[in-house]
Amino acid sequence: MIRIMAEAVKFLENYIPAPEKKYPGDLGLKRMQKLVELLGNPQLKYKTIHVGGTSGKGSTATMIASILGQKYKTGLHTSPHLERINERISIFSRAPHNRENEISDVEFIGLLNEIKTTIWKMEKSELGPPSYFEIVTAMAFLYFEKRKTDFAVIEVGLGGRFDATNVIKPIVSVITNIGLDHTEILGETVEEIAQDKAGIIKRGIKVVVGTDQPSVKKIILQKSLKENAKVFLMNRDFKIDTRKISSDGSVFHYIGKNNYYNLRINLLGRHQIDNAAVAIKVTEAVGGLTESDIRSGLTKAKIAGRLEIISQKPLIILDGAHNPDKMKALVGAIQEIWPERKVIVVLAIKNDKNATEMIDILKPLAQKFILTGYRVVMDQGEIVSYDTDDLAALMGQKRKVIIINDPLKAYDEAVNKTAGKDLILATGSLYLLGLIQKKINS
Repeated sequence: MIRIMAEAVKFLENYIPAPEKKYPGDLGLKRMQKLVELLGNPQLKYKTIHVGGTSGKGSTATMIASILGQKYKTGLHTSPHLERINERISIFSRAPHNRENEISDVEFIGLLNEIKTTIWKMEKSELGPPSYFEIVTAMAFLYFEKRKTDFAVIEVGLGGRFDATNVIKPIVSVITNIGLDHTEILGETVEEIAQDKAGIIKRGIKVVVGTDQPSVKKIILQKSLKENAKVFLMNRDFKIDTRKISSDGSVFHYIGKNNYYNLRINLLGRHQIDNAAVAIKVTEAVGGLTESDIRSGLTKAKIAGRLEIISQKPLIILDGAHNPDKMKALVGAIQEIWPERKVIVVLAIKNDKNATEMIDILKPLAQKFILTGYRVVMDQGEIVSYDTDDLAALMGQKRKVIIINDPLKAYDEAVNKTAGKDLILATGSLYLLGLIQKKINS
């Protein structure tokens, strides 16, 4: 019997897949299908919205859930978490997203105890044991059924076609955009990655697309035609008109099935307006929501680690940008909102990411770099950052670089040595942010 969260996490860590089995493809999807079947297919007991894409899917999923939550009880399943695994499973119902919406420790432990027998049964089958991520995803499905949600918004874990979340039958699938990330698994080109992510398009559903990339749109349109799915494209079927960006949020006009003027979001950055437009189009496709629901849901939407201001004096921002596209959006937002500030960057990057390009994007922004690292355990096993000396070598000879291998000491160095008008930015990895958030909240 699992009694406390530490035991629950330890139990799940026993199901971290071996390195050679991390991305099992079709076998993993078949295993997930069997797991939810043994649990009674809870994911089919409510309406679902599936959100995929390389960047922006977590923010978009959160905004969709927040809007739907103004009228309907709406579940949200995202990954990874920053501090606590509970963050992955939450319910919106006329409340802003905060810890009170997340699954409680008692509920999480109760669910895990409930499905342990099923997990052990799977271990003895030819499909083998479910993975950590598959177990938590199944728990989310079961939790939403028990809480009698009307809707659940499900963020894809990785890719689309073979992702564990792809056992749902959504009424709307969303593809935010496509970039080069996880290329060793999904493909070396944007087109190959788009083919994989288009795997969440199911027969007869609605599809909302946030990208303007011609080659990607072509692939999505071909897949949608094959599945007789109705497609809504950004800048064809809906668009943004007039944007005002500030450190307090953004104001914009939405032009679509309905036109909404002077909408406000508190999430920072030009890219979040695009994510908001996609979220609005999804809720229009769902139907039954008022303009008031949309306005209220957008202003209440919050997501940790995305241009998140955690202090004003000094100004400290946390952003988990971990690929070149996300880094471009981050740098563009800071240059637009705080053009006069000197920026001190606390940087750690996961060791399989495109560090060279990310650093090149950051260089024009950063007055000084403090390089650090981490080693954490998550659902895919031990996650390790680039060695700080390797990162320093990518900087070149002329950059002002400080190396502090302990991420918490690196953060303290930035805070203690900053001048009054400097901006401290911790970025490069959500896992770095999780460690910093734990320190702050403790």
